[in-house]
Amino acid sequence: MKKLILILILGISSLQVFAGGEQYMNAMKKAVAASDTAASASSLQNLSNQFQRIANVERTEWLPYYYAAYCIAGSAFVLKDKSKLDDYLDNAEALIKLADSLSPNNSEIYTIKAMINQGRIAVSPMSRGRKYGTISNELIKKAMELDSTNPRPYLLKGTGLFYTPSMFGGGKDKAKPILDICVKKYDAFKSANEIVPHWGRDRAVKMLEECNK
Repeated sequence: MKKLILILILGISSLQVFAGGEQYMNAMKKAVAASDTAASASSLQNLSNQFQRIANVERTEWLPYYYAAYCIAGSAFVLKDKSKLDDYLDNAEALIKLADSLSPNNSEIYTIKAMINQGRIAVSPMSRGRKYGTISNELIKKAMELDSTNPRPYLLKGTGLFYTPSMFGGGKDKAKPILDICVKKYDAFKSANEIVPHWGRDRAVKMLEECNK
């Protein structure tokens, strides 16, 4: 009788774990799909909140923290009121640190760290460009070293060069070879499932097209 009870308890526990995993995947698939098309600062902020709610339940999963930080970092590039930017990015930094603690030496996480520092430049490009540009470039380099097949650090590097004036070492001619490599890496990239990071290809293709004009 005791063995039967134990078997039943274990069976119920395994079902609960499976159900939780299924709920997690369904919630993540829906939020990640929304993040693929979100364009406004408000929609990205709302999605970040959604990912944070998932993270509060699934505390051992790095991806919800990652996407929560990614959405905030992305909003930095479309936010009109730059006075709020540092507060937003401080929040993104705290979230990506949580992701980093769960998945150390992760190329995708280092890419978001670099993205956050690129966002800080937007507050005052003339006074912040050198400091945060240097930090961002170091993080991009680390992301490339951790996973040479990851196209996203190449996207950030190409984006940085694309929008940097030629007098400061940037411009379309400098961005083009990086973006060309980037698009090829996107073409070769295979996602394990719908919730692993896969963002950025459309943006890379669009900028490469601009470089070729």
